[in-house]
Amino acid sequence: MQTSCVVDEKFVPKVGMIFKTLEGARKFYKYYSKLVGFSTKISNTTRDGDKIKNQLIVCSREGRWKSKISPTLKTNASCGLNCPSRIYVHIMKDVDLWTISKIVLNHSHPCCPNQAEMLKQHRELSMFVRRTIETHEEAGIRPSKPYQSFVAAAGSHRELGFIEKDVRKYITREVRNISEKDDAKEFGKYLVRMKEKNQNFFFELNLEGDHCIKHAFWADARSRDAFNYFGDVVSFDTTYNTNSFTTYEVIEQVFNSTFNKFVVTYDAVSRDVKCHCLLFESRGISCRHSLSVLSFERVDNVAPKYILERWSKNIKRRYTHIKSNQDEPVLEPRSKRFDELVFRSHNICEFASESEEFTRILHQAFDKIMTEMEEYQERRKGKSLLTHEEATLSNVNDLQNPPRIKTRGRPKNRLGSNLKKKISNAMKKKKDSSKRGKIDLLLIS
Repeated sequence: MQTSCVVDEKFVPKVGMIFKTLEGARKFYKYYSKLVGFSTKISNTTRDGDKIKNQLIVCSREGRWKSKISPTLKTNASCGLNCPSRIYVHIMKDVDLWTISKIVLNHSHPCCPNQAEMLKQHRELSMFVRRTIETHEEAGIRPSKPYQSFVAAAGSHRELGFIEKDVRKYITREVRNISEKDDAKEFGKYLVRMKEKNQNFFFELNLEGDHCIKHAFWADARSRDAFNYFGDVVSFDTTYNTNSFTTYEVIEQVFNSTFNKFVVTYDAVSRDVKCHCLLFESRGISCRHSLSVLSFERVDNVAPKYILERWSKNIKRRYTHIKSNQDEPVLEPRSKRFDELVFRSHNICEFASESEEFTRILHQAFDKIMTEMEEYQERRKGKSLLTHEEATLSNVNDLQNPPRIKTRGRPKNRLGSNLKKKISNAMKKKKDSSKRGKIDLLLIS
């Protein structure tokens, strides 16, 4: 079947065309497929060791696909139609260039150039769209909202060049970064970036023999300074000296007729009080069981050591003056440069939009700058470029995720009906609301 659209001859592939790289040949055939209205895929690649000798690029509807599901009506009729369209590219060893040796331009199916941009291969998200999606994700906006704003700005879905599914995929794979293989590497890169940003940031990784993360610890400058206020620990010993002490058994009765027993030990000489619930040891707050024992013993003033400095009204929280590492979002270098360029271009575009003459001058300047940047990029292609970030993160790229250990019994995230989950949540709320009651004391020694 011949293609019905008219394509400029300079964009039609021909036998004998020469390209500098294999990637250049792929891009040329991909651009031609977009003009005609189909998509391509790599069917076969021949290698000589690590180097590619030749490659076969075909139409995405090449071959015949049959479903194993009956009835055959469920078979995707548009997936494989034995389309013969293809190009064969091989390398010229003498000059190290790539050339097209075989071409078939006919198709076994109709092509639609007006809807080619909606095919999966030709859909793409620009840098502006990606940064807008990231900003909306940070603000907690649902993916459907920014997509509708893109459609309204473009005028229609066809003019947009991508669909809502692409937005959701970008959020899932790039923004939220749920790729399990790269989690450890991204975590290590984040720690290194925080260290470069603030030298008081501390981290340490304990690795296994195969570079899997075993233990990880990190603390920023603010957390290290706040440790002076929140890092105190009340040490206790299960053995007591010969001082006189009294032990109480505190019985806590709640509204659902259940009884909880807590053992509270009080030393009348040192005025030490210790409860079995260990609330003070864990959070630095005296529990009501201990306070009830002190009230029973007619103790009007609590010992100063049980009033920590961090709960005092006169505390001076000096660590609040230290800027946290989480105050500013950590952007990739390219995203940061893009945001700076967009911010500076706002004033230029606003000034140029005042007249047609200013707009024409700005378009000419854009074309000239774009040409200069493309020429500069071509000159630098042969040079190896190593950024500062890559140099500092060479060891981080070897990090591997911790090995996944299978737990015993059923998993906690076992699937269940929505009704069962609602009943379970309601019962939890009911139990939490009923855990308020009265306290009785029982002297046991």
